[in-house]
Amino acid sequence: MRDVLRHQPRRSRSHAVRVRLTGLVLYSAVVAWCAYQLPDSLLFVVPGAVLGGGGLHVWRGRPWLGLVVFAIIVVAVPMLLWPSMLTGTYADLRDGF
Repeated sequence: MRDVLRHQPRRSRSHAVRVRLTGLVLYSAVVAWCAYQLPDSLLFVVPGAVLGGGGLHVWRGRPWLGLVVFAIIVVAVPMLLWPSMLTGTYADLRDGF
């Protein structure tokens, strides 16, 4: 495997670095936007960005898997909690902390 990596063209390595840096910038921008516009959503966005964006996309180099994990944490989990958000239970819990 080391021999294969040594003989790869430089372009593929620079492409991998570019993809990882782009992911880092994009996930950081999503967290910053949510912190500014929707501070209550940080409960879902930060773990999604750290696990999906930081862990899988940037660290492990798996951009599509990182995007899927981010989407599941940021979109699917709040949909599961939607009934509690409508009844005010989520707001009561948030105000208690």
